[in-house]
Amino acid sequence: MERVCRVSETISRAVQKIEMFIGVACLFALFVLMIANTFGRYLLAMPILWADELNNFLFVWVGFLGAAYIMGNDGHIRVTAIFGVLSRSGRFCVLQISNLIFLFMCGIFMEPCYRLLRAVTFSGIMRIPLEYIYIIIPLSFGFMGLHIINNMFQTTLRFRKKEL
Repeated sequence: MERVCRVSETISRAVQKIEMFIGVACLFALFVLMIANTFGRYLLAMPILWADELNNFLFVWVGFLGAAYIMGNDGHIRVTAIFGVLSRSGRFCVLQISNLIFLFMCGIFMEPCYRLLRAVTFSGIMRIPLEYIYIIIPLSFGFMGLHIINNMFQTTLRFRKKEL
């Protein structure tokens, strides 16, 4: 069990590094493009016509990558009012059930995401295929599913070591 947990943790951390790298690159590009467009629009009277569209796409990527990254840290918002009152095994069950619900929801969202990818055409100004933009949605749900599985292994390990 501990070996499986170590492998799962290693994979999850590697995926998180990729999420962080791409997310920071997108956020940096978003910031630079926003500043450049503001400078061009108000000081040179020559706005970058495609800047707003690209900023919207980068914002989508940052949001979904951020959600997946936070899932890797098991940091999404939870209602914990009752959690502290439960026994150790009760806390373990609640954590695992909530992880299973999250995992189920990630799986549920995959099929509509792929339908969306088949239905989109091209962006309005830049004329790039929108499936390149919206591929982040099923990818992020896949990353979240991977992180949830890792969280379940880590919760089980903590429970066995009586750290939960």
